[in-house]
Amino acid sequence: MRKFRICIGSNDGNIMAETHMGDTRIFYCYDLFDSTESLFVDERVNHAIDMEHAQSDKMKSIIALLEDVDVFVAQQKSPNFIKIATQTRYQPVVVYVEKISDILALLRSDFEKIYSLVERRRNGESFATIPELTADI
Repeated sequence: MRKFRICIGSNDGNIMAETHMGDTRIFYCYDLFDSTESLFVDERVNHAIDMEHAQSDKMKSIIALLEDVDVFVAQQKSPNFIKIATQTRYQPVVVYVEKISDILALLRSDFEKIYSLVERRRNGESFATIPELTADI
């Protein structure tokens, strides 16, 4: 069964934070499967939240915390998201919905597209593509 692991920053577990991903208190991790299922994995406290946003150490700390994740999901295409896309193995995705349940549904509906990007990264490829997804859910 094909899958990828995603991370969503939220302060309450229901709504994605409206700020940069690195400025949220908790990261919620889910596995998405090609069978249209999703599974909550865990939540992780962001210990780098108080670091200066532009510091590269902040991005490195967050990546270390989320090393088993394939896809970072946020509502903003920040400069760090662009760096992540071009310089790491992680696939950033920007979504224009707020509820985590709706985000999961949106990502499942675009599973093939996102999975193909994740597979390219797993094979060592780096590129600047950052999908921007929206839906009328």
